[in-house]
Order: sequence, then structure tokens, then C-alpha cells
Amino acid sequence: MASAKKGGLGKGLNALISSSTDLQRPLAPSQQPKALEDGSLFFMINPRDVRPNPKQPRQYFDEESLQQLADSIRNDGLQEPVIIRENNGEYEIVSGERRVRASILAEIDAIPAICRDISDQDMLKLGLIENIQREDLNPMELARAYRTLIGDFDWTQEELAAQVGKKRATVSNTMRLLNLPEDVQEHVIEGAITMGHARALLALDSPTEMSNLCRRVIRENLSVRHVEKITSPAKPNKAKPAPVKDPHVETVEDDLRRRLGTKVRLKANADWKGKIEIDFYNLDDLERILDLLRP
Repeated sequence: MASAKKGGLGKGLNALISSSTDLQRPLAPSQQPKALEDGSLFFMINPRDVRPNPKQPRQYFDEESLQQLADSIRNDGLQEPVIIRENNGEYEIVSGERRVRASILAEIDAIPAICRDISDQDMLKLGLIENIQREDLNPMELARAYRTLIGDFDWTQEELAAQVGKKRATVSNTMRLLNLPEDVQEHVIEGAITMGHARALLALDSPTEMSNLCRRVIRENLSVRHVEKITSPAKPNKAKPAPVKDPHVETVEDDLRRRLGTKVRLKANADWKGKIEIDFYNLDDLERILDLLRP
């Protein structure tokens, strides 16, 4: 669980990409655009002549892996074009910022690019989906990007899950990380603790407890299992063994869990009087369950 080091390569493109006054230099004859069937344009462009995607969900770029990609591009060239768009006379990255960064690091002067007409609304969605498919985002960046997508597009978690090709429970569990205090979120981004550690910390009652235990995790290199034992202490042994659950009750619980996609507990006496407890994790999750229960 060694913490990833933050270096100059992980700090945005400001130090690598030219200022706006240097952008839009004329293309050489060999770089003239070629029209593609879908109406987009293909051409070679200097990676320093494109601005980062302002809606880029990825905020941290690992220095070592970026250097490895730069070495590969230096030796074999960039095999996959980046996607860009023209906006107010300048080029912006839609997807492929990591490849652009690595190309600049490799001192490459021309990379393949496809220029498409893409709206502001689609910038975040395209950047996020590309990073999700490549598994390039760390859990915290992913959670923040999910929150932005839900806010920008007024999606429910169910709709978001369908858009990004994930299970709703996966989206919900990732977004729970937003309940961590800011210092713990930063440790997740830096790789000092894993998502498993972060989810275990969420079992604690207060942000202060989460922060204190997080620092201990890093200091003592605690495993996820160790943190889970701390946050969920074993219950004292009871003199009487736990009663065997009625198989009919288990059948009903299992059916409800499958239908509602969450934990369900059925408590009933011998006369079949009792109650049903249904877990939900946030307002969106509650609304999803209520939609399933309504006629």
C-alpha cells in the first residue's frame, strides 16, 4: 500500500501544454485534415496545441505509468488517435488526455487526432465512459464523476448505471465514498489506501474517527481485513445458540432481496405477525425501492 508520489507529471497540463497564444499554428501539408464517413476530420496535430478537457473526470495521473507510456510512444508511436473538438478557435481534448500527456513527455511533435463536433453536455459523459472502460479512474475520481453526471443530466443511479454499463449496486457503493472526509478522500486518490479500506472506514460513526483510523492504516500498513475487524468488532458470545431461521422466512427474504436489489429482513412470530425491514443507502436508493413497490 505504498503511497503514490505526486510529481510534476500528475499536476495538469499547464506546465506541459502551450499557452493559448501558441495554439492553432498552421498545419503542414502532410497534416491537412481528411474527412471521415461520419463527418469528423482526421489529421496529425502537435500535442502541445490541444487543451485538456475541462470536464475531465480524471484528476491524478500516475507518474511512473505515464513515463512507461511515453517510452512506448517514443519507440512505437501513438497507435490510437485521440478525440478532440474545436471550440472558439482552439482544440480541446475529448478523450485521450493521458496519451497527450505522454506524447508531450516523449517529445513527439505530431500525433493522430480525430476532430468531432461534440457539445459541452457530452464532454463529461464521453470522458468518463472512456476512462471507465479503460479502468483509468481511481475510486474517488469515479465517485465524483458519477455525482457530476447525476447532477448535470438529472439521472437516477439506475439510469447512470445503464449509461456507464455498471450494476446499480456498484454505482451506489462507489458513490458512498463521497461520505468520507476530505483528507481520507485524498488518500484514496493518492493510492495510500484502497477502496476496500475506504468502504471499511465508512462503518465508523464520525468523520474524525474515519480520519484517525485512516492515518493509522497508512502508518501501520493495516490490511482491509484488519480494518474491518476494528470497525465491526465481534459480538460477545451468547450462552444460547442462535435460533434456526424458518425456511419459509428465508425463502421470502431471498425472493425480496432479488426483487429489490438490497438487504431484506423478515421478522415473524408463530402466527405470522411481524415486520419487514428493507435497507437503503441514500435518497436515490430509497426512491428506486419505492418505485419497485408502487403499483
